[in-house]
Amino acid sequence: MTPVIKQLASDHQVESIMDLGAGQGYLSRSLAYRSNLKVLAVDSSEVQTCGAKRFDERIIKHLKKSDVLQLHHVNEFITPENASTILSRWSKTQNEKWLLCGLHTCGDLASMILRLFASSDDMTCLVNVGCCYHFLSEQKPHCGFPMSDVVKKTNLVIGHTSRMLSSQVPERWVEKSEDTLVALEHHFFRALLQFIMVKKGLAEPGAAPVIGRLNKKKDFTSFSVYVQAALSRLGLPAGTITDEEANDYYNMYKAKQIDKQIAYVWSLRAILAPVLESIILIDRWLYLNDVIPDSPTKKVCLWPLFDPITSPRNMVIMATK
Repeated sequence: MTPVIKQLASDHQVESIMDLGAGQGYLSRSLAYRSNLKVLAVDSSEVQTCGAKRFDERIIKHLKKSDVLQLHHVNEFITPENASTILSRWSKTQNEKWLLCGLHTCGDLASMILRLFASSDDMTCLVNVGCCYHFLSEQKPHCGFPMSDVVKKTNLVIGHTSRMLSSQVPERWVEKSEDTLVALEHHFFRALLQFIMVKKGLAEPGAAPVIGRLNKKKDFTSFSVYVQAALSRLGLPAGTITDEEANDYYNMYKAKQIDKQIAYVWSLRAILAPVLESIILIDRWLYLNDVIPDSPTKKVCLWPLFDPITSPRNMVIMATK
């Protein structure tokens, strides 16, 4: 992503970068090392900002130079309302132009970055890769989705389940087939446990038991082991579902090939994932295209930047005013 930002900044004579949601500062450091640009790394988490500064200290100590990086870490919560005030503290000149970027910005942060870019006269370029669509808010003022008037008029609601699904990556299912088969077996475990608990009056048909994260190496060696680990997490006695009972259910529904039926459903869901992600991304493109005034230098683009196997959230949105 660094070469894209560097080239865009060069093309538009921008020398200052704001990396919003910078976290530990990986992108910020890459930009500072590989360019002569000033980089302002901003994160609302003090823990993340302190961690980023510690990484910088190690690098500076290793290089034995104090002026290697034009990099500043700022612990701030930036909004369209306070952005100009914050930027003015770091601007060298009164009319300094900025490129706003963010890598794998989570949930509503990506939407806020787009609104910040659209509303700020100081920001002339944008490069953003979003992430974690399941954290997007919907149908609220200044919500994460939808952003564009075009999509708002449809009254489309994606919903939490579909937003979770939009982060699936079919390419990974093919590339990592062994891991996929293991994951599908685990889905069968969860579905079968819920079925047993519903039959025993321990759960409702439409509400899966909230078990939380289990140890994939230790708690999934067999269905009976999984059941006991899950019962422990749910605060239920081990005898609620015995090992013999669990194994009987497992063998019965394996013989009926219910596990394969679950695999078919999950495979179809994964195929739909790019469609759902495209709806979110096109909504963002429409928003920027509508709110940025027409000019000879206006441009709004979407394209795949990373290998989806390595980085599932690989779609970058770029805009210039």
